[in-house]
Amino acid sequence: MASSNKNLNGFFSRNKFLGSYYSYNEIPVSNINRECCFIGRSNVGKSSLINSITKTKKLAKTSKTPGRTQSINVFEISNKINIVDLPGYGFAKVSKVMRDNLKYLIEDYIINRNILNHIFLLIDSKVGVKNSDIDMLDYINSGSKKFSIILTKIDKISKNQNDYQSKSILSLMKNYENNFENLYLSETKKNNGIITIQKIIYEMSL
Repeated sequence: MASSNKNLNGFFSRNKFLGSYYSYNEIPVSNINRECCFIGRSNVGKSSLINSITKTKKLAKTSKTPGRTQSINVFEISNKINIVDLPGYGFAKVSKVMRDNLKYLIEDYIINRNILNHIFLLIDSKVGVKNSDIDMLDYINSGSKKFSIILTKIDKISKNQNDYQSKSILSLMKNYENNFENLYLSETKKNNGIITIQKIIYEMSL
C-alpha cells in the first residue's frame, strides 16, 4: 500500500501549470486527450484540493478572498491528463457583468470541451448544497457530463453532520443518477480522502 501511494504521489508531483485562459478555445492543442475539472462555489477549497492532490503547495493559487479565480486554469499531470481549476460561482460581491461572464466561461467550457472526461463538483461540508449548486448540477446534467461530488472541509464539522450531509447529497443525486458517479469526502490538512481522489484521476489517465 505504501509503495502504491508513493507511486501515486510520484505521478501527481510531475506537474506543470499550462496557463490561464478566458475561453476553452484558447487552451493549446496537445497530445493529451483526457481532462477532469474542479468546480464549486467561491471559497469551497478547489485550489487547496488541487495542491493536495498534486503534492505541490503553490501549483494552484489559494486565497482567502472569494472570487479570485476568474479564468480556466490548466495543469498538466505526467503528460497524461489535465486537471482544470474553474472559477468559483455564487460570489455576490462581484459585478453582474463579471458574474455573467464567469457563468458563460464555465458553461461554455463544460459543454464544448471535447476532452473533458469528468467533473468534480465541490460542496463545502459546513454549508451544504445551495441553489447555485443545484443550478450547476442541472446544467452539467443537461449536457450529459459524468460527474462526482466532493464534500470538502470535513474536519470542520462533526461526524454526525458529515453523515447527514452525505445522506442528503446522495438523496439529491437520485435526480441525476444517469450522470452521477460517486461521492467523496475530503480535507486537506491531514489529506483525508486525497489518496482516493488521486486513484480516481490516475485511472482516468490510463
